[in-house]
Amino acid sequence: MLKAHSIVAQHRFRPFRIAVLDTEPASREQLVGAVAEVGIEVRVKGPLRQNVVALIRATGCDAALVGMDDPGRREIRLTPAIDCPLLLCSSNTGPEAAIVAQKIGAMAFLLKPIRPEQLVPTLAIATSLFREAQFLRRALTERKIIERAKGKLMKHQRTTEDAAFQWLRQRAMDTRTRIADVAREVLTAPHARQAQSG
Repeated sequence: MLKAHSIVAQHRFRPFRIAVLDTEPASREQLVGAVAEVGIEVRVKGPLRQNVVALIRATGCDAALVGMDDPGRREIRLTPAIDCPLLLCSSNTGPEAAIVAQKIGAMAFLLKPIRPEQLVPTLAIATSLFREAQFLRRALTERKIIERAKGKLMKHQRTTEDAAFQWLRQRAMDTRTRIADVAREVLTAPHARQAQSG
C-alpha cells in the first residue's frame, strides 16, 4: 500500500518538462542554465518560430518559458493553439511587457535574470491555473451542448425542460457515459431515431 502511494506521488510530482523559447541566444542560454540548475527537463529550445506550437505538442511540454526583452519588436501568435501555460520572461517591466503577456496569454511573469529558486513554484502555480482555466472552458462548452440538446429534445419530444434533462441524465446512467456525451449524440442523431429512443 505504501509503495503504491509513493509511485503515485512520484508520478504526480515528476519534474516539469518545458520549452525555452527566446530569439536572443545569450538570453536563451541563461534561461536554459537556470532551468537545468533545478532539474527541470528542457524538451524544446530555440527561437520563436512558426513550427514551435507543433513541436511543443509533439514533445509533451508542461509549460513554455518565452523570453522577450523587446516586446514591441515582433508579433507572436502562440495562443490559443498552444496547449500548455506560457510564462513570459523579460528584463522589461514596462507597460508594453504587460500588454504582450496578456496578448500571448501568459500565466506568469518572471523577471530576468531568472532566479532558479523561483522556477518550480512559479511553474506549479502557472500549470495549476492553466488546468483550472481549461476545466472551466470545457465545462462551459459542455453546458452549452447540454442546453442545445435539451432544446432539441423539448422540441421533438414535446416535453418540458426538466423532463428533457432527466432523460439526458437517465440515458447517461444507463449507458455509463457523461451527460455531455449523451447530449452530443442527441444533437447528431436524426429526429426519427430520437423519437424512438425517448
